[in-house]
Amino acid sequence: MNTLRPLLLAGLVLTLVAAGIGWFVFAPLRPSPSGPKPVGRLEITLKGSRGEDLPITVWYPIAKPLDARAPAPLILYSPGWGGTRTQNSLQAQNLASHGFVVVGCDDLASDPATDPDRGVVMDLASDAAAAATLERFGRHVVGQAGRLLEVLGALDAGQVPLLAGRVELRRVGVLGNSIGGGSGLQAALTDPRITAVFNLDGGLFGPPADKIGTEAYFLLSSIEAFPSDQELASPDPFIRRYAQISAMDIPRNRRRMARPGSHWVQLPRVQHVDLADALYAPSRRTMFRTNAKRHAVNAAIQAYEVAFFQSALLGEHAPLLGLVGRNDQTVRWISPTSPPPGTASAKQ
Repeated sequence: MNTLRPLLLAGLVLTLVAAGIGWFVFAPLRPSPSGPKPVGRLEITLKGSRGEDLPITVWYPIAKPLDARAPAPLILYSPGWGGTRTQNSLQAQNLASHGFVVVGCDDLASDPATDPDRGVVMDLASDAAAAATLERFGRHVVGQAGRLLEVLGALDAGQVPLLAGRVELRRVGVLGNSIGGGSGLQAALTDPRITAVFNLDGGLFGPPADKIGTEAYFLLSSIEAFPSDQELASPDPFIRRYAQISAMDIPRNRRRMARPGSHWVQLPRVQHVDLADALYAPSRRTMFRTNAKRHAVNAAIQAYEVAFFQSALLGEHAPLLGLVGRNDQTVRWISPTSPPPGTASAKQ
C-alpha cells in the first residue's frame, strides 16, 4: 500500500498537468493588441438623415488625446450579413492600438424587425433562386453602403464630440467582413472620401461586381475563393452553385489586381467564418486547433490590415512593401494572372 500511494499521486499529478497543457494549447485564448497604444471604447447612438437610430462602437487610441491639429485616420467597419458591429472586435481593437480610429455599425439585417429581406439570405435550390439571391445580395450591398455613408455623415456633423474635428474625413478607409467588404466598395463608388477598402473574403455583388471605384484595395480570401473542379461539377446543387458564384469573382478580382494599390492574399487553410472573432470561438469543427495556429492566422490578418491602412491612409508604404509577395504556411499571395497551384481555373 505504501508503494501504491506514491504511484497513484504521481498519476493524478500527470493527469492534472496534461489537462492544464491541453487547456493552454487548445482552449481559445484571445490575443492582446499588437500596437503600442492602449485602446478606449465608446458606445453611442447616432441619428441618420431620416432620424433613424444608428448604434455604433468606436475604438480609439488613448495614449494621448485626439488632436484636431493632427487628425487621426478613420476606418469604418461593416460586418457580414446580419452581423453586429463587434463581429471583428479583435481586429478593430488592434487597429486602434496602432493609432487608427475605428467606427463600427451593425449590418442592416442584424435586426429581424427591420431586415428588408425578412431573414432570407441565400437560396441556391434552383437557377432561378440563385439568380434571385444574387439580386438580393446586390440590393443589400447598396443598402449597407448607405448605412456606412450615414455614419460618415453623422461623424462629419460632429455627433460624436470625442471625434469632432479630430479624425481625418477626407481620406477614409473601410474594413468589411463578407458582404461588408462589398458594401465598402459600393460606399467608395458613392463617396470619393472613401479611398481604401480592406475586404475580408467578401464577394462582388451589385455595382462593385463590375466597377472598381476605390484607389486602394486589399482582398483577403479564405479557402472558398478558388473552388475545385469537383465542386464546380458537383451533383449537389448547393455546392455546385455556390462554387459557381465564387468562381465568378476570380476574373473580376484579377482585373482589380492589375491596378496599382490593389493586393490579394489567400489563407488557404482558413474557412470564411475564421476571418472574424469566430476564430477564437470554441466549436466542434476547431476543437483540436491549437492556439499557435489561431494566433498565426490572426497575426497575419492584423499585419496586413495595419500595413495596408498605414500605406493607403497615412502614406507610410514600407510596412506593406515588406509583406508583399511573402508566402508561408499561413498565407499565399495571389498572382493577378494565374490561380494558386492545385486549384481550378474558373472558365467564365
